[in-house]
Amino acid sequence: MVRAMAGIRSIALAFSFGSFAALGACSSGVDDEENPSADAAELSSKTLRLPATGAATFTLKTAHAADVSISIDCRPSSDPDVIGPTFRVGAAALGVPDSTQARAGRWAWAGNLAAGSHAISFTSLGLPASCTVKSGKQSSAATCHTWSSWRSVNTNHTHFRVGTDTSSDWESFPASGNHWGAWAPWSSVYAKPVKRGFLLHNLEHGGVVFSYKCSSPNDSSACKDARDKLIDLANAVGEQRVIITPDPAQPELFAVRAWREAYSSSCLDVDSAKAFASSRIRHGREDIDADPPIPFDPSTTNVPCRDLMAAPDSCN
Repeated sequence: MVRAMAGIRSIALAFSFGSFAALGACSSGVDDEENPSADAAELSSKTLRLPATGAATFTLKTAHAADVSISIDCRPSSDPDVIGPTFRVGAAALGVPDSTQARAGRWAWAGNLAAGSHAISFTSLGLPASCTVKSGKQSSAATCHTWSSWRSVNTNHTHFRVGTDTSSDWESFPASGNHWGAWAPWSSVYAKPVKRGFLLHNLEHGGVVFSYKCSSPNDSSACKDARDKLIDLANAVGEQRVIITPDPAQPELFAVRAWREAYSSSCLDVDSAKAFASSRIRHGREDIDADPPIPFDPSTTNVPCRDLMAAPDSCN
């Protein structure tokens, strides 16, 4: 049975409503803004200048293996319809291939880094940008030391009739893109996967979706545990504009999404996930928190066409 926590409504299977080296020099011997370097043990902040359609490298150094985090922030516009600076990331030591999907202005990674000097390349896909790169050692108290987050380049937001295949413009793990005219009821824990055509509309309305890589919480004890951890996380965030759903197609066990923003991890670091969700909720394209006018099960496309629906694209 799905566990309901404070303020979060439970939707059951029978659907109902209710010691390290000092800072080192970069490979050129000069700590400049094109190719800066930092010691992973220090909370370091460096400027990295991305040339137009060119590459820049950041070098992260450790004397010993350590759990570290690194982020790049190119200060993208607060306007959700502006793509902003775009780049690709490549870092063999981080397990990030050069072919990774393009990111729009923000990217972060946390994990265990072996001793040595590790180059992280950023290849600009458009206009030049001045970005801030931060690195530091993670807290030993963290519940999980491995996660990543990024901002999507996809600004598409056209509404289509429920059931229409709108996935052609989606990234492999979408946090934005074209979607259906209806959205899932808020403050709910769903026992079956909310279809992404609905889910993306929730994100557009400034909501946050917490999801786990299962088809149901009943798949395994690990799935039940993942769901319960996300319920606790959602309650800690303390917002009503949230949903919790299984998502068997997502890349890792845990994920958090807001409009154009995604967080993914094989475990769950409560502090970083909470900070991600809290800072991004209510930053969608539309500040709408109302439930859809007609209750429906968003694990199906069975949305009846009635006069109360906002527009024809809200039903099938």
